[in-house]
Amino acid sequence: MSPVFAQSSAPSSTQSEQAADVQVTGRRNPSVGSRMREPLRDVPATVNVVTNRDIEERGTVDVVGALAWVPGVQPQLEYGGFTSMTIRGFGDYTTLVDGFRDARFQLVGSAPTGNTAGIDRIEVLKGPASALYGYGGIGGLVNFIHKQPSRRFGYEGSLSLGGPSALRRATIGVTGPLGDTLAFRADAGVVDDDNFRRARSSNANVMSALEWRPSERQRILLRASYQKVHFSTDTGLPAEQGSVPDGIPLDRRFNTPWDYLDGSFYDAQIEYSYAPIDRAKWVARLGFSHNPYEYKSAEFLSVGVDRTVNRQWFALGHEWNQVSLQLEGHWRGKILVPHRALVGYDFGYTLSHHPRFALDDTNLAPLPFGDAIDPQGDYATNKIGRRTQHQMTHGVFAHDTMQIVDGVKLAVSGRLDRWGYDTETRIYATPERPASETSVDRDAFAATFRTGIVLQPSAWLTFYGVAGTAFTPVRTVPADGSTLDPERGRQYELGARVDAFDRRVHIDLAAYNLQKTNVVVARRAGVYDQAGSQTSRGIEASVTAEPIEPLSLRIGYAYTLARYDRYASPDADFAGKTPPYVPDHSLTAWGTWRFPWGLGAGAGVRVVGDQWANVENTVPMPAYALVSGAAYYTVGHVEFALNVDNVFGAERYFVSSINGTQITPGAPRTVLFTLRIKS
Repeated sequence: MSPVFAQSSAPSSTQSEQAADVQVTGRRNPSVGSRMREPLRDVPATVNVVTNRDIEERGTVDVVGALAWVPGVQPQLEYGGFTSMTIRGFGDYTTLVDGFRDARFQLVGSAPTGNTAGIDRIEVLKGPASALYGYGGIGGLVNFIHKQPSRRFGYEGSLSLGGPSALRRATIGVTGPLGDTLAFRADAGVVDDDNFRRARSSNANVMSALEWRPSERQRILLRASYQKVHFSTDTGLPAEQGSVPDGIPLDRRFNTPWDYLDGSFYDAQIEYSYAPIDRAKWVARLGFSHNPYEYKSAEFLSVGVDRTVNRQWFALGHEWNQVSLQLEGHWRGKILVPHRALVGYDFGYTLSHHPRFALDDTNLAPLPFGDAIDPQGDYATNKIGRRTQHQMTHGVFAHDTMQIVDGVKLAVSGRLDRWGYDTETRIYATPERPASETSVDRDAFAATFRTGIVLQPSAWLTFYGVAGTAFTPVRTVPADGSTLDPERGRQYELGARVDAFDRRVHIDLAAYNLQKTNVVVARRAGVYDQAGSQTSRGIEASVTAEPIEPLSLRIGYAYTLARYDRYASPDADFAGKTPPYVPDHSLTAWGTWRFPWGLGAGAGVRVVGDQWANVENTVPMPAYALVSGAAYYTVGHVEFALNVDNVFGAERYFVSSINGTQITPGAPRTVLFTLRIKS
């Protein structure tokens, strides 16, 4: 995110508020709530932040592990390599990387992700995000923000070993000046993991950034990155009559040695900001990304005869090319009342290519329940065509935080979006059939808003109420060629924030009602209806505290009551059912104590309530609780850390699912030793 003005019309008050937020979170105020750098207490929304400090203390090595500690967020690793999540009960969310939209998650629902090296923080905005960020984001928005260049020289690095099998990780980062006006940063990370299910994953990333300040009022930031990932895939265990059959070990993996998910990522960004006067700033940002990946894996597991598991293969390929342009104007001043205002324009273009495979003969050799040599040799995947997708978006938006009177602020956001999408599918000619080509065009126009009032009766207490909307365009094509309306989201939220004990304790409370309507429901072949709706009601609470200097605490709780109001297909009526991956209750808590002589200790617990693996609610994922512990010893610039997850060795708990027919068990006790050096 671009740095923008944080001060209000009362500089002394706001500067103290900003300092307090930095003291509690260990980082700057999150900007995801309003696209501006303003105090969190002025934002009428729930925003959670996972900092680099949190990631290091918990020994987290991937995105799923980092987000698992955010209340109301349920991340999953599916197929052994694709990351997805639910936020406030919805699988409809928006993902940003340094403020740029990652369209893959909206177009196909999930995508491969790498390690956490170079990440400064992860900001999570709960509830509809369309009023500032465009299509999607009915459940919320996640922004992955990488570390920035510094004018002060610094370095950091780490080496980690652990597992129950074999986990190896190395990271390095360096930053500093390159003259009076230049600063740089470079980060790299490598992770290789052969987990307890013998599903190997490896990824490496390199990131670089160069900041040039030709004058006090101008800033140019260049950023480039490259990432390579490999997963041997994991499609879990078959679920028969709602559970894994007796006799299948939890570490049994039914993928073939030939299965893989391979991908590479190239990103480049440039940002220019100019502040002609103290109270105004213009920001222009341009980004490009290229991401090809291929997947071939055994799927569709089912229980066969004589205690065997049947398998079929599936293959896909994606090549993503994304271009983003952002233009923003920021202003603070007084017209009748003090304002912090933002206007902007977003442009996005996505070009993607997807091979089509012949799926008429996909059977693989069955395997017994227990360990055995896999008789399946390598198998061919026959490409029979290709689909090309084009998506173009235009959005204009505005936000204004107004101080109506002392202690009362009004925050208003509005946006107009134009979305266009077309796809061409070409099937190659064969001796049995001629070539064919089909195309589809879709477009949508939508207006969204968010309006909130913030009451601050004292410096330590804030109340807010907010209403907001969101939209998600529909690409489904009915047999009659008609265009379906966008799916819509609407949320009402009431919240309170407390900054107590000289602002060393920060408490967030929120209650919300979030509904998604116009949900597309398949009635029969080629016939669709938009009669579906889903509602989520919940309460969330989080505490971030440093009550005394050696102790820091992070506690979060979410009660999420998500249900389908209407969702009837020809096979069943799912009204009253719970969407997959939505526990009614979830709790996270982590505390760290640092002794002055270099020793330290950390402990935490993560509790996930009962979930369902499928929309029919016939395959349960029972509740589980995992206890984590850590020990640290610091000497000068060097730290030794020991992290243990699942301390008590909880077994037979499940963390993800594929179509409700296959479920993936969670890891047993995991130990990680880390040597970390930091200037």
